[in-house]
Amino acid sequence: MKPALAPFVAVALLLSASTAFAQDARATKPLTLDAIFTEGGLTGRGPENIQWSPDGKRVSFVQRDDQGEHGELWYVDATTGEKKVLVSEANLARLAPDANKIKDEREKERVLRYHVGAYFWAPDSKHLLFDANGQLWLYLIESNTAVQFTSSPDSSEDPKFSPDGNHVAFLRKHNLYVQQVAEGTPRQLTNDTDENILNGEVDWVYSEELSVRSNYFWSPDSKEIAYLQMDEKLVPTYPITDWLPTHPKVDQEKYPKAGDPNPVVRLGVISAKGGKPKWITLTKDTDTYVPRFGWVREGVLWAQVLNRAQDTMDIYFIDAKSGHPRKMLTESMPNAWVNVTDDFKILSSGDRFVWSSWRDGHTHLYLYSFDKKDPLSSDAKLERQLEQGDYEVLGVEAVDSNAVYFTANAGDYHQQGVYTVKLDGTGFQHLSREGGSHHPTFAEDAKHYVDHASAVTNPPWLSMCATGGACSEIWTHAAWMAMVWSLPSILTSKLTMAPRSTANCCCLQTRPRERFRCSSKSMAGRRRSWCATSGAGRPCSSTRSWRRKALPSSRSTIAVRRTAA
Repeated sequence: MKPALAPFVAVALLLSASTAFAQDARATKPLTLDAIFTEGGLTGRGPENIQWSPDGKRVSFVQRDDQGEHGELWYVDATTGEKKVLVSEANLARLAPDANKIKDEREKERVLRYHVGAYFWAPDSKHLLFDANGQLWLYLIESNTAVQFTSSPDSSEDPKFSPDGNHVAFLRKHNLYVQQVAEGTPRQLTNDTDENILNGEVDWVYSEELSVRSNYFWSPDSKEIAYLQMDEKLVPTYPITDWLPTHPKVDQEKYPKAGDPNPVVRLGVISAKGGKPKWITLTKDTDTYVPRFGWVREGVLWAQVLNRAQDTMDIYFIDAKSGHPRKMLTESMPNAWVNVTDDFKILSSGDRFVWSSWRDGHTHLYLYSFDKKDPLSSDAKLERQLEQGDYEVLGVEAVDSNAVYFTANAGDYHQQGVYTVKLDGTGFQHLSREGGSHHPTFAEDAKHYVDHASAVTNPPWLSMCATGGACSEIWTHAAWMAMVWSLPSILTSKLTMAPRSTANCCCLQTRPRERFRCSSKSMAGRRRSWCATSGAGRPCSSTRSWRRKALPSSRSTIAVRRTAA
């Protein structure tokens, strides 16, 4: 999930730009609240739904005007850098309407908050599947024609092509369906009618607290689907009232508060042709989470199991035919918690995986191996730690046969760069060459990536980069250049809190006595706090913790120093 960069930049500029504008004759536009909060804001509406074609030759994205009235699907050729329209405005208006125009406020919030895809590439890179507010359309790129794929009055959600491209799976009314691309008759795989049973669907807890975006996955040979079934019978409901209509509407959301029952989940495997699912028992404890799972290869699954306290995570390999699991690895953080990430990556060699861990006081990457012929024959073996240092790995973005590509804050903890390291632990390299916050989207072969970046002193920009090579700009917005900004200062600090606990803080300050957010970490856990300062060199006191488990209590002061932006 890519974070929204523009609001952060806008706030930073707002705090410091208003007086500078009036004093500079080059400024041609006044800085107003309307200019900041209008559609597109100060930086303009950037490209959306950025996706690489499976063959890695093109990157596509939706580009709309600030009001969302006009838009086209574009692509950029990875080799030549040539930019062309892939789907015209007339076709896109029908196939992928602007999500901001959705009338149901809760549905609009879901689509925008969780970045629900408007289109999906077929494995052959010759077709696209569009989701037009729950109705699916198949688009043939060569002829620029669209055929309606589903026509049910009920929405078809979370569609996915099978790896061979011959089928599409989707969710409808809490059940899993499969439909051949060549013919238009869907096959219902699960048949639960209880509203509390979700097959392959993501509930509130998993989407909001564990950042789960999908709960079913095709097998590599396109013959089976692994999915998570959620039973929410015991989860309490919470009323959500929409007061905007003349007659308010009340929805009941399954919403467990602290100590309430969570949904009971189980992992199943079902044939794409239909039949009974094979249910898999990973642990006798039913009060657990399964935040991530997938396929190691045909016939073998992997799954993460997190306990309710969230301080222990087990990684299992499972024989899909027998349902027999084996615990391969355990990650434990006593007196703290284990972060749920997307950093578990099976390598193409089929006998190794990459895993991130905070075991040495920083999040770093580790390479494990297992028996390729019989993955369940023994525990995973630690081969090596791939990199180390006084920084945090923030996410694994891609892997290939030789290297891992990841984001980290090495060298400057209030920035995020793109890095790579080889699988033998050598060749650590900083790929992003400009400062700021970089959020890459890699092609499947990891030869190219799109860099979505911004900085405190620069609004967002988008570039296409050859991995380890040059970058070419895809998009930026020049309107902000009509205004002249006085740049904010950055406050950095270091704080010693309790034994084996340190915290680094970074924040913006443009006026004395302002309140600012401070990001911190420690050996015993992580939290985010609001701090108050009365000026450089004065104490900063923590007033509230962000995560469920706070750091050990202590009384400490932060020595604050001012640095240039």
